[in-house]
Amino acid sequence: MNKTYSLLPHKYAESLLYVDLVDLLSVYRRFTKLTSLSQILGIRETSLSKYANGRIRPRTSKSISLIKTLTDAKLVREAVMEYLRNESLVDLLMDASFTKLIALSILEKVVSIFHGSRVETILTSSEAVLIASHVAHRLKSALLNIHVMRGSSKLKNIGNSAIILVMADEEIVKELAKVRAENRKVDVKYVFLMIYSNDVERLTSLFPNATVDCLIGSPT
Repeated sequence: MNKTYSLLPHKYAESLLYVDLVDLLSVYRRFTKLTSLSQILGIRETSLSKYANGRIRPRTSKSISLIKTLTDAKLVREAVMEYLRNESLVDLLMDASFTKLIALSILEKVVSIFHGSRVETILTSSEAVLIASHVAHRLKSALLNIHVMRGSSKLKNIGNSAIILVMADEEIVKELAKVRAENRKVDVKYVFLMIYSNDVERLTSLFPNATVDCLIGSPT
C-alpha cells in the first residue's frame, strides 16, 4: 500500500483511499471533461464515471495508482492555473476541494523525502492553514502557525519538520532565520510554496538541505 496510507489501519486506509479518489475526481471534473480525464488516467470513461459516482469502488491498487496520477505536480499545477483563470488565490485557499488536492500532492512528496521517519512539526503561514492542517492530520504531526507563534519558544525545537507556505514573505524569513540562529539543530527537510518569489532564495539558504517545491513559477 502507498506509504501515505500504510500507517493507517487497513480497513480505514481502504475507505480513505476511496474517499480521496472521489474527492480528487470531483475537483478535476469541475473543469475537465470525463473523456479527457479517462485518457489521462488510462481507464475507460464508463469505469471512471462509476468510480466518481460511487457506483463501483476500485481495487486498492487501482485507487493508489489513480491517486498518484491525480496528485502529480504537473497535473495539480494545471488544475490550479485553470482555477485561477476565474477565481482569486484567496478563493482557492478557502476551497476545501482544491486545498485537499494540493495537500495530497504535498503528502506524496513529504512521505518520500522523510522515508517513513516521523515528521514532528508542520510549520505554516496563516494563508496555508487549510492545506497544512490536512497534511499534519495525515502525518500525525504538530501544526504550528508561524505568524501566530512568532517569537514563541516552541519554534526553537521543531525537530524534523516541513514548511508549507503560500508566499515566503520577509516577516517569515526573518523569523525562521532567528529560529535557525538560536538552534542549529533545527532540521527542515521540505519547503512548499504556492508561488515563487525572491524571498525563496533567502529561505532556502537557511535550510540548504531542504527540498523546495514551488507550485507556480520557479527560480530563473
